[in-house]
Amino acid sequence: MFAKPYKLKSTNTLKNSEKKHLIQRLEKGFPSVNEEKLKEIVPNKSTCNFMKLVLHSGETTGVYAVDGVPMIIDTGETLVPTVCALWKVPDLIPTIVIHSPVLSKVQGGVPLYAPGVVTDPTSFPRFNKGSLLAVCTDNNAAAAIVGRAMMSSGNLLIASMGTCLEVLHVIGDNLCKELKFNKIERPKLQHGLNVNSVIQDMDQLNLQVKEEWPSLVPETPVVNEPRLIPDNVTDNKIIEEIQNFEDTIAECSDTEESIPSDMDGLLRWCLLSFLKIHGKDVELPLKTNLLYKNYLMSLCPPDRSIDVKKSSFKKMGKFLEAMQREGLVEVKEIEKGVDALVSVQISHPAVRSHTAVKPTVSAPVLEYQPPVVRELYCITAHVLELFLPLKKGTPLPANEVRRTVREYVKSKQLDAGRGSVKIDATLAKATGIKEQTLTKWDELMAGLLSHMTASTELVFADGTSRLIKTRIDPIQMQVFTRSGNKKVTLVSNLEAFGFVLPTLAQECQRAVAASCGVTRSAGASHDQLMLQGDQTHFMAKLLIEKYGLPKKYLDGADKALNKKK
Repeated sequence: MFAKPYKLKSTNTLKNSEKKHLIQRLEKGFPSVNEEKLKEIVPNKSTCNFMKLVLHSGETTGVYAVDGVPMIIDTGETLVPTVCALWKVPDLIPTIVIHSPVLSKVQGGVPLYAPGVVTDPTSFPRFNKGSLLAVCTDNNAAAAIVGRAMMSSGNLLIASMGTCLEVLHVIGDNLCKELKFNKIERPKLQHGLNVNSVIQDMDQLNLQVKEEWPSLVPETPVVNEPRLIPDNVTDNKIIEEIQNFEDTIAECSDTEESIPSDMDGLLRWCLLSFLKIHGKDVELPLKTNLLYKNYLMSLCPPDRSIDVKKSSFKKMGKFLEAMQREGLVEVKEIEKGVDALVSVQISHPAVRSHTAVKPTVSAPVLEYQPPVVRELYCITAHVLELFLPLKKGTPLPANEVRRTVREYVKSKQLDAGRGSVKIDATLAKATGIKEQTLTKWDELMAGLLSHMTASTELVFADGTSRLIKTRIDPIQMQVFTRSGNKKVTLVSNLEAFGFVLPTLAQECQRAVAASCGVTRSAGASHDQLMLQGDQTHFMAKLLIEKYGLPKKYLDGADKALNKKK
């Protein structure tokens, strides 16, 4: 939750009545803990602040800080204790134990897997799937991780692999590094579970089993075990054996690094290469069309080419669904009709065993080509009878709508001459004009198009297309004055036209010799490009003259182009 930077939206100091209400919510959420222990988390004579935070994912959450220490995370539905609260009240939620080296991996962003948990059936807590869990290490009983269980305690005891915890908060994340808080240090607490003794007992048990029940598998000699060569063996035979051994190694290496010949296997091979090379540093969420264009195509071998349409999946979404079922990636819909990669599993066995080769020669950077924007109209229930046998929701351009109406008027002999049309029952339902009325063609088309859903289709350079059931908003440029009378230019809605904001920011920074970056204001729902100074003239010239974007899709284009540099 706090693995990536967040923004502070507001902060308020709680009154005594609000602190009492917070304790009541804790009593309802954690009925097994009495009120006296809960007051250790929120004492009566304490300064309690409530901070509203905007996370990197765009979600809003709250944090209750008591005397400069974060204690409670408010997700809106539930209250989640921080590790600082669990140091004061350890029995607030069930606690499981992990091996100490696993903690650094989780702090680095790796999920918590079942093999990293110390499963001692005699002292293992009981919990259901979805319950809040605390996690400590085998060398320190102080909580270090807070999360939500992804499997029940019974399944975790018998599970040999799989993700067992959704990490919400971990010691050392951005919440612990917040400057408003005091320095947070994890205390050293003694363990009730003697993990070393459990391991020794298991070793003794394995030793006894080995003595009483010998292996049923016959012992086979090791293939590469050193052996003495008799003196009577000739040198030619030795050389022949060495050559045969080297040939075997070469065959094995060729088998391991072989690239699949079918398109389905090549797509999966390119995805595994992406996870192996870019899995640790890729910025998520990553839109699926950008994954295909910027990563999978560039990682394809030089003598091969990938085309998802030639595979059995036919679409990128179907391919990623199959990879999600395999456990390699997680895909979610971040906007209406827009899917993106939100999580990758770089520790998956298939990724670890995959051999990826970075491209030795960097592929040439392709110039951005603006998408072909088509204004379409989708068929609705009002006009469906006019466009049969087409189905409801089919998008059509305006000229196709006009051609269909003209053919209908001609077939029904409704042309009244002098540019007028006689309205029948079907046209009356489709246009909203009264039946038996003589109407001009312009009025007829205006009424018909008003009863259809105005849509926009974007056809990108890589062949992918996206249909938006509304008119696409133009790119907007706004100049704001910040503190110190400094001006900044915010450019919004660039991603809707297929721009990659980090790449465009680097180009703008080099061109205008001023700072430029990607940001998101508090009221915005998408990322924006922020340039230092009034750069509306430069952005309008860049988007229209270099990238060929039509003027009507850039708000205030003429005014910006006429402005002096």
